[in-house]
Amino acid sequence: MRDGVNGARSMFQPADIRSLRDLAYDDIRDAILSGALAPGQRVKERDVAEQMGISTTPVKEALRRLEQEGLVVSQPRRGAVVSTLVQIPVEEIEEIRGTLEAMAARLAATRMTDAELARLQAIVDEMTRLTLEMREPQTRIEDVSVFHKLIRDGSRNAFISRFVETLTPFERVHRPEYLDPDEAKRILREHQAIAAALVARDANTAERLMAEHFAVASAYWRTLDGGPHPVSL
Repeated sequence: MRDGVNGARSMFQPADIRSLRDLAYDDIRDAILSGALAPGQRVKERDVAEQMGISTTPVKEALRRLEQEGLVVSQPRRGAVVSTLVQIPVEEIEEIRGTLEAMAARLAATRMTDAELARLQAIVDEMTRLTLEMREPQTRIEDVSVFHKLIRDGSRNAFISRFVETLTPFERVHRPEYLDPDEAKRILREHQAIAAALVARDANTAERLMAEHFAVASAYWRTLDGGPHPVSL
């Protein structure tokens, strides 16, 4: 096994047909979010490039992109370092995101097209089927992400979308690969209610339900001990 970043076991694989810059970005990002690269740890361009079998140029570009997202910071004489922001408590992320998502829901209630609302309902129907059958947990989580993105896009507010996207990498640090069945059903009921309010063009109810959805998530995380628990989405 080859030595990796900072002498650790190799975590970056030779490049494939994807853009080298995108490949480097994806792999470094995954290493940060998985904890393989810890907060405060240096990310040496040459080590990453050597492990991946590429030049340092795409690695530099990937690190600049990660710095824009807040996952990496540049320090004098040290270069790229994993940001300590990845340690932000998930309940704080949920509080911030909840405020933004509630605003998006209020705006989306009057700005989403009928076609967009039909697409939203189709996603909810798919989540309902998968949740009741308790199948394909990863697909359910992906559907939840699509659900919220449809609402943000429907708000026609680019600032909200951009701000929420900056939170996503930090939220992923805490997100497990499964959902507890009871938690999944609770989340489904909340999404069904939000979708119904949007279809009814009820801005006040949509905003309130979305705010409550994330408030429950934030409160839920505060009760946990930091172990591998399901997350509210």
